[in-house]
Amino acid sequence: MEKKKIGLLACIATGIGAIIGSGIFGSLPAEINEIGSAVILAFILATIYTIAKMFPAVYSSSIIPASGSFFLQPTKLIHPAVGLYMAIQNLLQPVLISVFAVLFADYFVSLFPALQGKERVVAVVILLVYAVLAYMGNYLFASINSLIVIVMLLAVAVYIFIGLPHINAAQIDFSEAMGSGVKFSSIAAAVSVLSSCLAGGSAVSQIADDVRNPRRDIPLALILSPVIVAVIYILMSIVTLGCMQGSEVTTLADVASNFMGGGLVVFFVVGGPLCGVLTSMVPVIMLTCAQIQAAAECDVFPEFLAKKNKHGVSTWILVYVMAFAIICAGAGLSFGVLMTIFSAVNALADIPTCIVPFFLKKRYPHACNYPGIKFNFTFVAVMAVFAAVVAAILAVSAFKSLGASVYLMILGFMALAVVYFIIRIRYLKGKGRDLFAELKVPFDDWEAREAECKALDEAK
Repeated sequence: MEKKKIGLLACIATGIGAIIGSGIFGSLPAEINEIGSAVILAFILATIYTIAKMFPAVYSSSIIPASGSFFLQPTKLIHPAVGLYMAIQNLLQPVLISVFAVLFADYFVSLFPALQGKERVVAVVILLVYAVLAYMGNYLFASINSLIVIVMLLAVAVYIFIGLPHINAAQIDFSEAMGSGVKFSSIAAAVSVLSSCLAGGSAVSQIADDVRNPRRDIPLALILSPVIVAVIYILMSIVTLGCMQGSEVTTLADVASNFMGGGLVVFFVVGGPLCGVLTSMVPVIMLTCAQIQAAAECDVFPEFLAKKNKHGVSTWILVYVMAFAIICAGAGLSFGVLMTIFSAVNALADIPTCIVPFFLKKRYPHACNYPGIKFNFTFVAVMAVFAAVVAAILAVSAFKSLGASVYLMILGFMALAVVYFIIRIRYLKGKGRDLFAELKVPFDDWEAREAECKALDEAK
């Protein structure tokens, strides 16, 4: 029986779901509390940055799509050492999944006050439920996700259109965003967090093997998802700033209660934050598993991890991803700390993914002549350089905002990863194998595509 494939609408829904859940319902309140009305400037800058770094991803996805491309492209096109860093970063992705679980628990408890104090339990339970759904395969996972995204968008529309007439314009101080009241470093750290949220739509590019027409559908989803969500983000931030009571925002549900009746607030919480967080978990779980899968198939990780179940999912990789997320959620780390950790590490990983088009153009010149969607390479190159520079600035800003204990935690994880790679390289060398040499071997699908396109060029 032929494996079912994901279509364009499901790709876009997956991207929108990933972005909205991780951004608006968690990061917006946290960043408003941190920098106030300057969050609007941060959103604009985050959108510009996200669109800039979107083009390199769109360009490469339209030419050589592949599941786990965030690992494969830097490894095969730039250098295996870069691929090893990407593999380490991939191992930290479950931190973001735990962010969603923590956020889900916060909003869920607001609906059921009797569970107050049981947020960790709620977070762990939802992770276990999603582990079961992920085990059933990407097609089923994405299909369920598409339905939830529809409900979420309805809830977001209710929040925006009912909230707009109730805005107190005096509470939106644009001079605060432009003045000296907020430090550049604080805005840069906020941009780092918000751009990580906006970039969630790129998850669909990591499951190219499950997409019906990857060279067309993935680039279109990468373009449309963040553009649609950027407009929604700005509208929701204006409503939140204009309707909040007091100096701080706890959750968007509290803000909604200022201009909605009880029934609508419940619908907003269920359809908005709860559905939004759930839709974010789906693509990030798929993305994380796909990237680790790609690394395992290249023997960066033990071979047994790459073995898939009948639904096309590696059981062992899924166990690692969800267990890590459960440990983080169970440890009681706050949303803000978890999101900042992810954003800092993610910003560093953005640098190699941004510059991939330069190496792609050199390695596969004929394939570049036949993309699924055509772009001017000079324009893509300018966007790639701009995005790589900004990614470096954001990474530094995010790391500066972390505390000493979090630094030690990250350094400890990185040290363990380095020790693992040293052991892995020596283990394979003992078997007469050179891991770096093997990682340099070109990817068969890309070579076949280049040969096909070369024949087309020669036939002209």
